[in-house]
Amino acid sequence: MDDEAEFPVWLAEAAIGLADGDVDAWMEMYADDAVHEFPFAAAGDVRRLEGKSRIRAYMAAMDGSVQFGALDDITVRELGEEVVIEAEGHHFDAATGDPFDIRYLWIIERRDGLVTRLKDYMGPRRPVGGAA
Repeated sequence: MDDEAEFPVWLAEAAIGLADGDVDAWMEMYADDAVHEFPFAAAGDVRRLEGKSRIRAYMAAMDGSVQFGALDDITVRELGEEVVIEAEGHHFDAATGDPFDIRYLWIIERRDGLVTRLKDYMGPRRPVGGAA
């Protein structure tokens, strides 16, 4: 990851765990009553997950479709208990191995060091190197 000095340690550890296929490492950052939202989700897609167990089930299901990779081009703005992060994700389609990139904007609220709300604004998948 680039800009590690700015990237919050708790989120860097969670992202590294997810890239290693360890959903539990990603889940360590969430409070039990956390909410994970996808405000730009397409019609019919999941827009809101309430509770750590629902978030975990969703992330575990993603393991079959996405191999999470590195994040870079990271910008972090900390505003008390709220953190705003912009990042570029470099991932792979789990079925084909084709690389793709996604631009993220996360608005994260925390309480007692744990994520209570994550608004996950994702851009569309962009193929890398002409992959379809």
